[in-house]
Amino acid sequence: MSRCYRDGVRLRPRRNNAPSSLWPWRASRSVAGLGRLAAALAVVTGVGIAITPMMRPAPPERSTVRSHAPVTVESAPSRLGPERTAVRVWPRTAAERADVFAHAIDVWSEHSDAEALDVVLDPAGMAWVLDARLEAEVLVVDIDALAEDERERLAMAEVARPPAPGRWFSEYRDLSAIHAHLDQLAQRRPDLVMQETIGHSLEGRPLVALRIGGTGSRRAGMLINGGLHAREWISMMVTTCVADRLISSYDDDARIRRFVDEVELWVVPVSNPDGYVHSWSRDRYWRKNRRDGHGVDLNRNFDLAWGGPGSSDKPASQIYRGTAAFSEPESAALRDLMHRGDFDAHIDFHSYGQLLLHPWSHKRKRSRDHKRLSATADGMAKAIAAQHGKRYRKMSGESLYPASGTFMDWAYGEHEVSSFVIELRPRGGSGFVLPPEQIVPTCDEGLAAVLTLGESVGR
Repeated sequence: MSRCYRDGVRLRPRRNNAPSSLWPWRASRSVAGLGRLAAALAVVTGVGIAITPMMRPAPPERSTVRSHAPVTVESAPSRLGPERTAVRVWPRTAAERADVFAHAIDVWSEHSDAEALDVVLDPAGMAWVLDARLEAEVLVVDIDALAEDERERLAMAEVARPPAPGRWFSEYRDLSAIHAHLDQLAQRRPDLVMQETIGHSLEGRPLVALRIGGTGSRRAGMLINGGLHAREWISMMVTTCVADRLISSYDDDARIRRFVDEVELWVVPVSNPDGYVHSWSRDRYWRKNRRDGHGVDLNRNFDLAWGGPGSSDKPASQIYRGTAAFSEPESAALRDLMHRGDFDAHIDFHSYGQLLLHPWSHKRKRSRDHKRLSATADGMAKAIAAQHGKRYRKMSGESLYPASGTFMDWAYGEHEVSSFVIELRPRGGSGFVLPPEQIVPTCDEGLAAVLTLGESVGR
């Protein structure tokens, strides 16, 4: 059967060619609880699904949000369909929005706007979306099949051996490879780079930082970090790549040489090493650190507005804030670095969404420096777009779903640092599993933002 309809929602059958599961943490599948969705999937036995909204045309103001084609996986590991599907949903009311959160088994919208939510649903949740006749778009048909494909690619790729010269950023690298690369950068240019361990994780892994600075007259201090959230692999690669570009191009690029000479830059590529290791070895979509097995969201563990809206006191929540501000050694290490440094600017790199955010995140109120921060963010967004034409939407806290206890708000509120969050590629698409061929162009965009911010401060 080539096509069927269900309550006005078109179900497109897709070819099933996924390999058997290699992930030990995945639960076994059951027919129970599939509800009406199982009945629909029975018509297209052995295939995945894609949802295309058919209830009504999208309102004009949503056209920019939905201008891209949804990314799908053409395989499903079970004849009953995918167990976990990433879906972008447009709730129509506040009550429907609350219901979406209630049915989600994971929330991928780090900073949700008033329109769409990116969530992960099990078959029962998918059935609810169908029954509720919500406007929806599938981002990833089967997130576990996508992660499994990535795992198999990494097992066969050059990550199993030293990469060829100039190919280090052609693929994602695990923690040991990143730390080895940082060590190599420090050894290559000891006149420009100092490597330092700024603290240790819960499980004793080092938080490695590079301090990069040249011979000029210093006018500004800056900190960039990645990997507060373990599953956001592109943030670790971009921060490592920025450090690499600054060091490798110092002698040949006048703009980079001027930046390195005038701005002392600290780079902490992996701020959550335990979670990152866990995302490689056990659960690709792990977000938090590894506190007591349930983890703490490190980007809800900073002191300013700790415990406020957009965080949770429930350990199972993806936004669990911990028992107290700076209860976690990883966030405490970043706090101590900020305390002893003389920083004027900060970027906390995340993924995904292609967003450029500035304070506040914890309240719907403009910061006292709103115009200046907005203008700086606008400059960074233009510099990013000039690289490959990608648009990063500029937003401030009053436009966002609240997030309390964040690094950005704390750095700005406590240290008066011009602090920003950059949500890297993609806008939606494959979510956290970004294809490796996008690492280098995303690095181009990250470097452009870092240079633009560094050139704007300390003058």
